[in-house]
Amino acid sequence: MVGCAALGIGIWLLVTDFGARKVTPIVGNQLYEVTTYLLIAGGGAVALLAFCGCCGTIREDKCVLSFYGTTLAIVLIVLGAACGLAFFFRSELAHKIQDRMRDTLSVNYGYDVRTNTENRRITEAWDAMQRQLECCGVVGNVTSFDSWMYFMSKTKWSGVKKGPNRRVPDSCCAPGDLNMCIGEAEFHGPPRFFHGHREDLRKTNPYLYTNGCYDRLIDHLKQYSAIVGTVAAIVPLFLVFGIVISFCLCARVSGYAQEDDV
Repeated sequence: MVGCAALGIGIWLLVTDFGARKVTPIVGNQLYEVTTYLLIAGGGAVALLAFCGCCGTIREDKCVLSFYGTTLAIVLIVLGAACGLAFFFRSELAHKIQDRMRDTLSVNYGYDVRTNTENRRITEAWDAMQRQLECCGVVGNVTSFDSWMYFMSKTKWSGVKKGPNRRVPDSCCAPGDLNMCIGEAEFHGPPRFFHGHREDLRKTNPYLYTNGCYDRLIDHLKQYSAIVGTVAAIVPLFLVFGIVISFCLCARVSGYAQEDDV
């Protein structure tokens, strides 16, 4: 059950809307994705080995029990590595992430996505992040040129966007009036009044995410790293118990075999 739980959590962290696969193109670091794969591998191995351990115990087979205990020890090392990587990633994640976000949003987002695989991956990752974390742009609030205004002022996307008055991509929008969110509808506030007065920018657009993504991304990664690290730290406790039991049973079976020989 412990192995199945670790396997399930690992798969969830990998395939969720803004999971490990989407994080990598934005942060430019594969540690989070590698850690998730280690958790999946460790959890899957534990689940499969549980059957092996049961067979060895029922048959009192020394070879099977030895294999079970040795393999559990290897899995223990793998999960220990996953735990270490998770907490290392958590401590290092803030370094250079904001610069990476600016670079990918300026150069790659929404530009030549049909023929450029890297641009398409980055665009999909940004869209998933903005929808999931309910944010828009890099950092700051409604009056910042680095949040929703970043798209019109500093990106290649602004030159290829669809719609004469569009100011932001659809992923910056809450469910509701899409035209009001992207700037196609008349509204004296963000994002339509891109070069307007500060008073216009302070008017609330209920359909536009106006906060940048950096702070929310950091919180998101810390939360997920904590989940991976905690699971990868708890599972080995059960593995140690399984290793001890398997070798004790192995020694017991050897003792019975020696008695039979006598």
